[in-house]
Amino acid sequence: MRIGLLGGVRVATDGGEPVDIGSAKTQTVLAALALSPGTPLAVSRLVELVWGDAPPRTAYKTLQWHVARLSKGLGYGAIVRVGAAYRLDLAPDAVDVARFQRNFRDGDFAAALAQWGGTPLAGLDAPGLEVAVAGLNEQWLSAVEAELERRVESGPRSVAGSLAELTELVERHPLREGLWALLMTALYRVGRQADALAAFRRARHHLVTQLGVEPGPGLRDLEARILDHDDRLRGPVAPEVSLVRRGGATSHLPFRVGRLIGRDEDLRAVADALARTPVVTLVGPGGIGKTQLALAAARTAVADHGWDAWLVELAEIASPSDVPRAVADALGVAQRPGHTLTQSIIAVLRSRPALLLIDNCEHVIDGAAELAEALIGGCAQVRVLATSRERLTVTDEQVLAVGPLDPAAGAELFHARALAADRTYDARTSHHHVEEICRRLDGIPLAIELAAARTISHRPVDLVARLNDRLRVTGGRRTGAARHRTLRAAIQWSYDLLTSAEQTLFQCLSVFNAPFDLSAAEAVAHDQDVDGILGNLVGRSMVTVDSGPFGRRFRLLETMRQFAAERLREVGHTDLAAVRHARWCVSEVTHIHRLLTGPSEIEGVARLGDLWANLRAAVTWACTAGDPRLADALVRPVVTELPLRGRQEIGVWAEHILAITSAENRENQNLRAFWLVWVAERHTQNANPAGYRRVADRYGEPARPLSRYAHAYACGDGEALRRCLPDAVADLHRQDERYLATFLEMTSAGTLLGIGRFEQVDTSVSALADRYRTHGPPTLLHWALQTLGYSAAFQSRHDDADRYFDEAARVDLPTGTLSANKTTEARSAFRRGERLRAFRLLRSYIDELIETDNMIAASVVCIEFITMMAAIDRITEADHMLRYLEAANDFGALAARTLVTEATHKIAATVRHGSDPTPPSVRQIDDRAALEYMRDVLNKLAQTQPKLPPVEAADRIG
Repeated sequence: MRIGLLGGVRVATDGGEPVDIGSAKTQTVLAALALSPGTPLAVSRLVELVWGDAPPRTAYKTLQWHVARLSKGLGYGAIVRVGAAYRLDLAPDAVDVARFQRNFRDGDFAAALAQWGGTPLAGLDAPGLEVAVAGLNEQWLSAVEAELERRVESGPRSVAGSLAELTELVERHPLREGLWALLMTALYRVGRQADALAAFRRARHHLVTQLGVEPGPGLRDLEARILDHDDRLRGPVAPEVSLVRRGGATSHLPFRVGRLIGRDEDLRAVADALARTPVVTLVGPGGIGKTQLALAAARTAVADHGWDAWLVELAEIASPSDVPRAVADALGVAQRPGHTLTQSIIAVLRSRPALLLIDNCEHVIDGAAELAEALIGGCAQVRVLATSRERLTVTDEQVLAVGPLDPAAGAELFHARALAADRTYDARTSHHHVEEICRRLDGIPLAIELAAARTISHRPVDLVARLNDRLRVTGGRRTGAARHRTLRAAIQWSYDLLTSAEQTLFQCLSVFNAPFDLSAAEAVAHDQDVDGILGNLVGRSMVTVDSGPFGRRFRLLETMRQFAAERLREVGHTDLAAVRHARWCVSEVTHIHRLLTGPSEIEGVARLGDLWANLRAAVTWACTAGDPRLADALVRPVVTELPLRGRQEIGVWAEHILAITSAENRENQNLRAFWLVWVAERHTQNANPAGYRRVADRYGEPARPLSRYAHAYACGDGEALRRCLPDAVADLHRQDERYLATFLEMTSAGTLLGIGRFEQVDTSVSALADRYRTHGPPTLLHWALQTLGYSAAFQSRHDDADRYFDEAARVDLPTGTLSANKTTEARSAFRRGERLRAFRLLRSYIDELIETDNMIAASVVCIEFITMMAAIDRITEADHMLRYLEAANDFGALAARTLVTEATHKIAATVRHGSDPTPPSVRQIDDRAALEYMRDVLNKLAQTQPKLPPVEAADRIG
């Protein structure tokens, strides 16, 4: 297929046969797709291009019909659906516009003009494509100028042949000084000096009357040379006289220094926005890379559309009223008599396609907005690309937020800048540390570049060690704008533009170590109009905002947060903000506790994850301030997340609270006893009873029921636990901790099973399971059912055990919950003969246990491992773990006697017939070593399918 857009829309086969493509509107759809062959166009964008600003109500459905009509004519497969977009699936050279533009970009203007068939999309009413058509016409005219220049320079015959065409062109385009320069030169070379000077006077008349400006220096210099009969005019046109540039556009943008890294998608977004709207504003915090992105986008626009382009730098001006002067200076525009400077700028730009890149608008935002509004109102072909810390808020403005670099792009940028600073820099050996640097610098390009420059004196590993102070580690540089020589200066630039109220709130927000919502901000600065001021900070790119599962969340980039914290310390309000922050955290964990202890546990876990970094900061501050009551209020509502989700940090906090709680009075003794329970929980999970002993010896064990419970639990003494459990539960009831009282009953059940207290466990845990079925939380229902399942298995009630395990597996659990479900899945897979899957499931569960340091479940894993190994005749491995299980704890010893009896008999029979038993030297291993041993065995088995005994034999074992 060959598609033509120049001179009207048409399609023909490769053999030249015309193809019917339907109505004018269908042709418009094809034109929109063919202007970007091979590139997906979103349906919403296609609707804009086809119908402009006023699409019909049925536009989306109508568009589908037109696409179907085109597919019928072009052949199915020519237009493909890509998600919510359509793509013309043809090679670019199948479209005449693409061929024209390729030749134009290559500077082969004769070839480009040979492709030109006339006005693009002639005969179509396509308001959404007017910008594209104008750009193509501009490229054509630039190519014509370039080709005429070549002919004027070729010799007298070519010069004479070009006069008629040049005369016609200057009449049609009287404001193009390049065409006038060519006409004047051509006239002079054929001996018509007077006509050449008359042409200059006509050019000046048009420029002065229509734009209010004098001819440019090139045209004035050409007039002087004609008057002087300059011999150089008899040869090629002097470069300084010709206004024609390769590619057809006059660019006043600085040369690119280095490659723009990690912004390909952003560049496409800016290009798309510039094609659709007259004002595009790039917003983002200092150092995020707005200027470099804008420059790259402007250069692309010059190349693609042939626009003239200027950079207008506003950083050094002080007043909004100075913005027109800065723009006029950049454009070389003089103020016309009787007109304002803005009116004079509009007069110059009115008749040409142009792009103004206005950089750093934030400190003169009103002046920049006023000028942008005037430009787009008075110049149909002008585009404004602005960079700012906040939006301009003008008509038809498209705002694009420039975000941090992703980790891969950040590392690439670091490597590039480090290598530029030091040619001996080795990116390969430093990559891991560089990724950490970029992550902790929030992906801010300026921060990354400044840090990379320090590799001259610091290795990346040294920079990582210094990253607690992001503003120090990034150092500075000698070149560039003053506000970008250090990251601190970049942030200070933005901070100084804030009002006093905005600065105060910005300082207070530094207490948040993680995203926060509006109510949180109000809590730390309750005497301010937080809603409005916070919105201002977001608008000024000092605070970022995202949508999450629980609504809007605000955040300070870490570099911003450190800067704000410094300002907060300077005014002496750090402790006040920290107290307010901690109180807010208390209210949050109180709400989360209600979710965690009921049917909405999954939401509670998610909300706690959202809060965790802020909670950590609050607990740290409370402990540093020596306030055990506040620390207790922060942690107690979520303390059960230690055993339920393996949040070991709670155990660390428990020790910190013990450290700041004196033994002066009864209330403090109760507090100490309470937190000893969670120290015991932590060290029991880690299989580290000595760790508990060290803490207990350091801070003492008050004569309280909870202290006795903690001691028995940490030692794994089932009988002692049975004796002290009723008093510990009663003590928690007296403290109005009913949920924790039942929780202790639940978590003690495994130890009680180990000493054979089946009836007690069945009675108490069955009652708890009934309660949890009705009132939640799901995790405790799951744990209760698992416990009842093991109790039934110990008592050889296998049908009941299977029923409990199956029900437990159906409970929907929060992410991260510690659960033995995978052992149940592995057991079932093994019984079905899916041995390889069983090995991988069990190995995966062991990986989770080791990763979370949860050694307490090693015995449960060992039960399944012994059964599987005995079934496949791996007797040595089964015997090894059987010896561990027998000695691990009361639960393990009972399991060895009751749950793996078939395996035990097989091991004993094999050993009796001469197999080497497990050597005594390897029998005494701890929980961690047991898990690592089982993982290593399963890793090997999971790689290959072993030769296995019949399924029926395996089914009898376990």
